[in-house]
Amino acid sequence: MKKYIRYTLLLVPFVFVCACSSDDDDPVVSPVAVPSIDVNLTASFETGRYSVVEINPDIDIKNADNLEVSYTWSITSNDKDSVISDQKVLKFISPRSGKYDVSLTVACGETSKKASTSVSVSTDDNNYSNIAGTVIEYSPAPDFSLSWGGIFAVDEADVLAQAQDAMTNDMGIYLGNFGGYVITKFDHTVINTYNQRDLLIEMDGSLADVKKFNTPVVVMVAYDANKNGIADADEWYEIAGSEHHKSTTIRNYEITYFRPDAGKEPVAGIHDWEYDTQYLKWSSNKNETGYITQTSFGVGTDYYPAWKPDSYTLKGTKLAIPVKDISDGDQSSWNVGTFEWGYGGIKDSRIDISWAVDKDGNKVYLPGVDFIKVYVPTFSAIGDWGYLTSIFKSAKDINLISEDQ
Repeated sequence: MKKYIRYTLLLVPFVFVCACSSDDDDPVVSPVAVPSIDVNLTASFETGRYSVVEINPDIDIKNADNLEVSYTWSITSNDKDSVISDQKVLKFISPRSGKYDVSLTVACGETSKKASTSVSVSTDDNNYSNIAGTVIEYSPAPDFSLSWGGIFAVDEADVLAQAQDAMTNDMGIYLGNFGGYVITKFDHTVINTYNQRDLLIEMDGSLADVKKFNTPVVVMVAYDANKNGIADADEWYEIAGSEHHKSTTIRNYEITYFRPDAGKEPVAGIHDWEYDTQYLKWSSNKNETGYITQTSFGVGTDYYPAWKPDSYTLKGTKLAIPVKDISDGDQSSWNVGTFEWGYGGIKDSRIDISWAVDKDGNKVYLPGVDFIKVYVPTFSAIGDWGYLTSIFKSAKDINLISEDQ
């Protein structure tokens, strides 16, 4: 019995040592670091109506690790906060004069910090128009919608003046075939209102045949960031509508149109309406080539704009639109589809400036826009009707507010 007790006592310190060793190997748990946020804003800012002032906060975040940071800018009015932006830098713009209390809330994980400033907007006597009423540039594509040589002058400056007259008198501006475009300018910056649509693109469908075969148009927007009054090339962004990311969409598409040879003999087609199937040559940057047919309806008209050189190239995003021949084989009757959203000339042609993307398809943030460009994105023949075309009527600021509203 004594021998057994002696062995047991000898084992006790061994077990104790093992237990201690096991405790020493337990991992040390460090406390989770809580993010800390410091936000500073300049005390006040000044600007005018429909003029942008940039508010760039000084933000310092520690222990953020890989946590997402969010920014919420709000205006306080009548004890109610209205969100105006979710960008880090606020480009503030207002249609009304007055003093605005603006706050920024920065959140990271469960931590948030708020800072405030004020913006004073000065008054003015400007009576802004809701229509982009100044025509800056106009370049239609060949089409028999108008006799370009018979109605339009051969001088480009005169043509621009005629387009301006059509805009002023609400007559509509013919764009022709693929790539045909017009650029117009607002007399103010159209505000990119948070979570609202901002623009209305109206196309002319007053004529029954035009309305039936009117193709939607792509919308491009430009914000005059440097305030030089010019739509600079690097300021243009495309509104990415319902078709933008589809596999049938071709970006950076180009078509070169060639002036028809007035002295050549027409090459008739198999249908009575095919007066000259080799009337107007075209080629694309996708190694395609072909001819636009002169129809019996278009005989005696000049499809090719008379003021253009012997060839010219138009560019844009090419969209596929459903087109179906429903005639008895003579290609005289057609069903033409449309697009869901984000284009002019569709059922709901209201545009949200926030849909703008850059040339690589990346979403961009614009405080507003000053210039609008619309162009024909389709190249679809519809038999004796020629090609799908479009007539631009106007671009409107649907949220315009006057000083006394």
